[in-house]
Amino acid sequence: MKVISFSSMKGGVGKSSTAIQIANCLGKTGKKVLIIDMDLNNSVSSYYLTDETKNSTEKNIANALSKASNNLNDYILLTDRYAVDLIPSSLYLVDLRGLSERRLSQLLPTIENAYDYVIIDTQPTYDNLVLNAYYASDYIITPLHLSLFDYNTSLFMADKLKMETDKFQNWFLHINGFNHRFEDAKKGQQKEYIDVFKNTFDNLTPAAAWFPWTSAMRQVIDRNMFLSITEKEGCICNPALFNSICNLADIFFNANEEMPLLEMF
Repeated sequence: MKVISFSSMKGGVGKSSTAIQIANCLGKTGKKVLIIDMDLNNSVSSYYLTDETKNSTEKNIANALSKASNNLNDYILLTDRYAVDLIPSSLYLVDLRGLSERRLSQLLPTIENAYDYVIIDTQPTYDNLVLNAYYASDYIITPLHLSLFDYNTSLFMADKLKMETDKFQNWFLHINGFNHRFEDAKKGQQKEYIDVFKNTFDNLTPAAAWFPWTSAMRQVIDRNMFLSITEKEGCICNPALFNSICNLADIFFNANEEMPLLEMF
C-alpha cells in the first residue's frame, strides 16, 4: 500500500483537484484507492460525497484520529467513483491541534490489506495535522505555480522536511500551469522560473507530467457537481491535461507493472 500526500503551504495551487484526479486515475486502472481529506476547506469531500453520504457525520477523519485504538475501516465511506473510497474532512480537526504527529501512521495498518493506494489532501499550512500526513506518507507532492510565492514556500518546505522529518528524499515538486506554447522558448518568465526551480531543487516531477495551463481541471471538478455518474464518464475536457494526469499517476504505479492505457476516467 503506497501513501501519497498532496501538500503546500500556499493555497490555490491545485492541491485538492490534483489529489482527486490522481485518485480517480488510479482507481480507473483497477487499483483500490482510499482518499483521506485532512483539509478544513472540505474540497475533496464535497467532490465525492453524495446526497446519501453527506449526512454521515460520524464517519470523518477527525473522529478517526481521536483515539489511538480506532480502526480506519470504521470511518470510510463508499463513493460512486470507480474504486475510490473516502474518509471525509471535518471542522472538528481544529480540536486536534495537540494530536500526536504519528497518530495517522499508527492507524494505517488497520487498512493495510484493503487498499493499493492512500491519497491524502492536506490543508495549506504547516502544523501537527500536516505532519501526520507527512509521517504516514511514502511520497509527498507539492503542486506549484511558477511564481515567487511558490518558490519561497518550496524553500520553507525543504528546510522543514530536512529538519523535522525523514521524508525529504520522497518529496516532489509538481508544476501545475505549464504553458506548452512557450516550452521551446529561449527566454521568458516561464523559462526563467523553471530554470530557477531546477537550479535550486532536484525533485521536480518529469515535464511530461506537468499540468498544462488550462481551466479544464476546474471544469472537470465542476461537472461532477451537476452531472449524473453516467454523464461524468468520458469527461475529458483537455487531452493534454488527461495525458499529464496519467503520466503523474504512472510515477507511483508499481515498478514491476505497466500502467494500462486509459481512454477516460
